Amino acid sequence: MPITAVYEVKCDVCWGVMNGEYGTREDAQDARKANGWEDTDDRTACPSHNTLTKEN
Repeated sequence: MPITAVYEVKCDVCWGVMNGEYGTREDAQDARKANGWEDTDDRTACPSHNTLTKEN
């Protein structure tokens, strides 16, 4: 049986997982950026914990 890697995007704060599975790390990174899960210092954060999208 072949082993197939599947990539998911997970919040570094609450460990919530963004919907979707990706075949490559690059696809997962692109989805993370496209869906607003990219945070400061190259971290991953869901919209509830993302410091770049919160209004001060």
